[in-house]
Amino acid sequence: MTTSGEPLTTVNEAYRPHFYEKGTPKNVTAQLGQTVYLHCVVKNLGDRTVSWIRRRDFHVLTVGKTTYTAEGRFEAVHLAHTDDWILKITLVELADCGDYECQVNTHPLMSYFVNLTVLVPQAAILGERDLLVSSGSYINLTCIIRQSPSPPMFVFWYHNDRMINYDSSRGEITLQKASEDAAMSILYIKNAKALDSGNYTCGPSNADATSVMVHVVNGEKPAAMQHDADTTSATTGFNSGFSFFFSISATLLTVFCSS
Repeated sequence: MTTSGEPLTTVNEAYRPHFYEKGTPKNVTAQLGQTVYLHCVVKNLGDRTVSWIRRRDFHVLTVGKTTYTAEGRFEAVHLAHTDDWILKITLVELADCGDYECQVNTHPLMSYFVNLTVLVPQAAILGERDLLVSSGSYINLTCIIRQSPSPPMFVFWYHNDRMINYDSSRGEITLQKASEDAAMSILYIKNAKALDSGNYTCGPSNADATSVMVHVVNGEKPAAMQHDADTTSATTGFNSGFSFFFSISATLLTVFCSS
């Protein structure tokens, strides 16, 4: 079998079917539920046929422009007068990860492999699961959504069973990109009261919800209590916590795909 990595050694071979690899990714990453396109560029195809095969079970998915699977999420895409033979996968699932073979029916067969990685977004609220807050201070919760190259369309925050995104009298909610593959939503409530105690849930549109318990208490602040601080110290604390979260999460939350 001829692979895509073999050089063209003669003039005659230059006019035979061959894979054009420049700018064609061999490793593709998609987020759960997205649409992904796997590209295979074949020069001088002539009367040969391009097929896409899922290596996990050697299932022939497409032959030429025809799709050969009952799974409606897979589709052969080829634009006229181009050399690009595309495998389109909609609503990507975790089970879709692994190697896909673009095969040309030459003799011997030619094969070009593309590896698909599927990311499953994970949400977590920084800090302890139980937080003590002094009455009259503030509640500041940071929810990180990792493995999310495309940020969630929305993040709903709940206090117990009530959605509080539009309660703006004493606080605010923000949503922004935190890094290339992560988003961040912050809930801030000032002048915390006893009625603010309870369960707080961060519910991203693309990940499972995550919760913490907040207890607003009177009197002296225990050591585990959130503290009032100026903007500089608060930012420094967040950055260190954010970095720590990422260092442990890279080990605990990474989703591995097998071929």
